[in-house]
Amino acid sequence: MKEGLLTYELTNDYLNIGDYVQSIAAKQFLSNNHDRVYIDRVHLNSYDGDEVALIMNGWFLMTPKNFPPSKKIKPVLVSHHINISVHEHFSKSPEIIAFYKENEPVGCRDYFTMDFLKSLGVEVYYTGCLTLTLGDTFQTTERSNKVYFVDPRYKKHKGFVNKFKTALYGIKRFSTINAIRKKFKKDNKLKSWYKTIEFYKSYSQIFTDDVLINAEYVKHFVPGKQFKNEDEIFEFGENLLRKYAQANFVVTARIHCALPSLSMGTPTIYVDIPDDSDVSDCRLNGIKEYFHVVQNSRGILSTDLVKNGQKIDWNTKIENKKDFLVVKEKIKKNVIEQLQKIHGS
Repeated sequence: MKEGLLTYELTNDYLNIGDYVQSIAAKQFLSNNHDRVYIDRVHLNSYDGDEVALIMNGWFLMTPKNFPPSKKIKPVLVSHHINISVHEHFSKSPEIIAFYKENEPVGCRDYFTMDFLKSLGVEVYYTGCLTLTLGDTFQTTERSNKVYFVDPRYKKHKGFVNKFKTALYGIKRFSTINAIRKKFKKDNKLKSWYKTIEFYKSYSQIFTDDVLINAEYVKHFVPGKQFKNEDEIFEFGENLLRKYAQANFVVTARIHCALPSLSMGTPTIYVDIPDDSDVSDCRLNGIKEYFHVVQNSRGILSTDLVKNGQKIDWNTKIENKKDFLVVKEKIKKNVIEQLQKIHGS
């Protein structure tokens, strides 16, 4: 039997490299490169090739009408997230409910998904995210002494008065903000200046200027047209993981930067500043507990890593929590056993 690997459609000509990080995690468990099949997450129902074993970790599904998958797909349902955006459709579809019951127990990435599937009468259990296993492949003792801010979310202030105050703040700290802008937003547009000032106002509360000026700034949404094929995208994602593995520390609002970094032993700080979207935030129950967290309360940022007005600098010692290790070993064992069962080993 062939083995499948999930791929992902572009969104407005951009792709989310975090999706591919999830597939890189699944790729670790596949055996035969020659029999590997790329299957687009949005078109699982239309797959019509040879029977294929497919690890179905991640967020399902952007296009609910294309679910459940083709009968030719033999699913390994682990690290599975069913987003609130498709709950109504899934709960009203006998075919979808039957799919989950035929393949129960379903390994869920978060407690939110567990509760939803339980409400449909499906047997479930908690797995956490498969990206917690990426340390087995990418962890290294080499260090680059770099700090990465990966899509660091920050509170945006609206209204003329707030924008005026922000502009004055930027003028007073022009040289520092200009140095950050060149790396954070890269262009000289007025909008980029404003976003950089907003970012600096937030993060200078808990990070030194030296960190903010000299950090590397990374985006997980990247232009898709720069890649010729799926193999190039996977290579790009793997190279990004190698950078995170060597980092001094990582600060991010992206769970598929934070979880891999944690698993690779990189000191990791997760930014929990909500974007007022249930679609995104419903994913976090059963995930963010593993991290040191930056939180926002009325414009004041705080973290358990520093107290009494102290700030995180280049030499701050950040020791990751270890709670994820038991979850990691359980999910590895589970995936291996399910694949062996499908292959008849």
